[in-house]
Amino acid sequence: MRKFISITALAGASVIALAAPAAAQDAAPQEAVETPAAAGAGADIVVTATRRAERLQDVPIAVSAIGGDQLAEGGFQRLTDIQYQFSGVQFGTSPNDSGFRLRGVGTAGGFSSSSEQNVGTVVDNVVIPFGNPINSLGDLERVEVLKGPQGTQFGKNASSGVVNITTKKPTFDAVGGKVFASYGELNEVNVNGNINLPLSANSALGIFGFYRRNDGFLYNATQDKDWGGEESYGARAKLLFEPSDTLSIYLIGDYSKIDRTGPTQLWTIARLPSFANPLMAARYGNLASLGIVPGFDNSKSAEEYESYTSEQNYGASLEVNLGLGDYNLTSITAWRRLDEGDQRFAIDGSSVPIFTSQQTGVDQTFLSQELRITSPAGSALEFTSGVYGSRRKVGDDNDFNKSQLRPAAPFNPFIVNISAGQSNTQTRSDSLAVFFDGKFNVSEQFAVIGGLRYQYDWVKSSSFSIIDPAYPPSPPGPPVAGQVNYYVPRALAEGSTKKGDWSGRVGFQFKPDRDLMVYGTIARGYLGPTVTFSGLTGQKVDVGPQTVRDITFGVKSQLFARAVTLNANIFFDKYNNLQTSVFNGLEFLTENAGGFEANGFEIEGSWRVSPVFSLNASFTYSDTKFTDYVTACPDVVKSGYTCYLAENGTTSLVQAAGEPLSGAPKYSATAGADVRLPINDRLTFDSSANFYYRSRVQYAAVQAYTSQPGYGTIGLNAGIGHPDGNWRIGLFARNLLDQRFHSSVIGLPFSDPGGRVNWLTREGRRTLGISAEMRF
Repeated sequence: MRKFISITALAGASVIALAAPAAAQDAAPQEAVETPAAAGAGADIVVTATRRAERLQDVPIAVSAIGGDQLAEGGFQRLTDIQYQFSGVQFGTSPNDSGFRLRGVGTAGGFSSSSEQNVGTVVDNVVIPFGNPINSLGDLERVEVLKGPQGTQFGKNASSGVVNITTKKPTFDAVGGKVFASYGELNEVNVNGNINLPLSANSALGIFGFYRRNDGFLYNATQDKDWGGEESYGARAKLLFEPSDTLSIYLIGDYSKIDRTGPTQLWTIARLPSFANPLMAARYGNLASLGIVPGFDNSKSAEEYESYTSEQNYGASLEVNLGLGDYNLTSITAWRRLDEGDQRFAIDGSSVPIFTSQQTGVDQTFLSQELRITSPAGSALEFTSGVYGSRRKVGDDNDFNKSQLRPAAPFNPFIVNISAGQSNTQTRSDSLAVFFDGKFNVSEQFAVIGGLRYQYDWVKSSSFSIIDPAYPPSPPGPPVAGQVNYYVPRALAEGSTKKGDWSGRVGFQFKPDRDLMVYGTIARGYLGPTVTFSGLTGQKVDVGPQTVRDITFGVKSQLFARAVTLNANIFFDKYNNLQTSVFNGLEFLTENAGGFEANGFEIEGSWRVSPVFSLNASFTYSDTKFTDYVTACPDVVKSGYTCYLAENGTTSLVQAAGEPLSGAPKYSATAGADVRLPINDRLTFDSSANFYYRSRVQYAAVQAYTSQPGYGTIGLNAGIGHPDGNWRIGLFARNLLDQRFHSSVIGLPFSDPGGRVNWLTREGRRTLGISAEMRF
């Protein structure tokens, strides 16, 4: 503890000395996003972290924010790129590190029929349980990152935090819009545009569309083609109608589609198993002849199986706000659907056909309704209270997965249908909740804050298989080359669970003056139980509810005529029954870890050095570790851990206490600088630089050779344009030094111990490009 306090003090002193960290540039909910110059001049940053518009510096939550324009001006294209703007924020694309991760803790993931999120995503007040409706940044107003349990207002998918996204609302004043285009390496094309159309004095329509593509970045030496290419397009329409001062109606609809060349599992061989087994030598002995050198920097694949994926994401929401005197009544109705297209992939890493899989894709739907009332700001008791209900369906009668394994290939390539034919899994999750959150202003300087949410969840899951006509079973008997093993389709298996529990928080807020606030909270987060059936083999797992106790103390300040903003917090998080993901050598499964802790601190700030120059930086220290986690013994165990047999005498287990969570860095940091220089009354030069650092991470508990070294990336952006922003031409660089890093490093399936694969990501490649923008 003494060491931890010393590190905290040292980090705090360093940041103050550098006048660092980054709050964000953005704007009031219904106003244009502030320019960096305006925000740097001490303009207030307004967020809706508590479901009401407040100054960022007045919100007693560890929250960071950034404007959509600022994010896009850095050359970034995706919502997930916010991880390069905030320390303590990561985004994983592999099942054991999927979705957003805050303070080292993220989504459990897993190829299962049901898995919930630890970090929730909310877009325009709608909880998004799957997919990503923000595939382009062109109409983004701002992004807020709320750290720690936020379940009181945002529900069960927010036990570790929330990424709260707001898109730009239509305005009634005038016709206007923006067109943006950029081109970069790998034939990366990004085009988007939006238009604002006033329909009357109190109604307006906003339309946004985008197109984006890039070539592949992973060379498949067996097929002589590149994998990892993407093509996506979509649109969003928004209608705002305010018939009176007390009534507003806001309707949003969106659609997007993405097609990918190659599988989602962009694997390359990182480490080979021993060739003492002739089978391994036969499968991987030809890599050198293909020009493949196994290792962390290997960017060539040997997979022989033609692969592809696609998905469509669409939905609609209706928000109605009604003034009731000084109070506001809000109703939000939302529906979303994710349609996955046919998928084909192999995960054996070899040019020999060992594992093959064909999926029709798992479709999902989500329906939610929220009704809440908000008290007026400035009253003695400020609160938001309401009810929330949702229904999520995963899979339908037409969704089938099928997979084949040739365990003795290439010597005797008989086929084992590991999915017992065509496997179907379905889940329905229903949830109801009531909540209250607010603060009582004891005086102008001191307030008591608190909230409570009670929710009840019902989960029903099922799984079965039918005979696969492409791979029908052979008669019983010894396996024969080229034939499928004898199998019997799995009968219908069902599972269900239901449970109610609470999440909440209590704390204080002390503001001796406008530019200084001290706060402290203790919160309980809750993630309900579920029943999962794995997508490949239909293995059933009963997953218990997860709880977290969070203690946070923080300070928010502005100094030197508000030229410097400095915010910091210290947190202590303790999880019980953490829902996490484990790879069993064939597929990812969701299971519970008995105990888990995440303790650390966060510091962020900004310094307006002059009207044309500003600095920002942030730093997060998060020490994550399991305190009790009995899991399957991996193929190669890290030094210091010993496996043992379970009571059944056959299952090998290991106690992983002391291990960090998969994909969780202990240290992460960002630093940036912005310059805006007027050349004359018609031209302005602007430039920005961003540095991001992430310390070493491990991707599988207790398993050797599954770590990634720490790395840093540099982003640059420079341009020239009109002072009013009417047009701009720029150059950008992402990952300027071409720093290689991966989404994950995991075990090589169907191999002898020691085999490992890299899971590649587009962000682990440098991108240089040009951009142009015009506003009207």
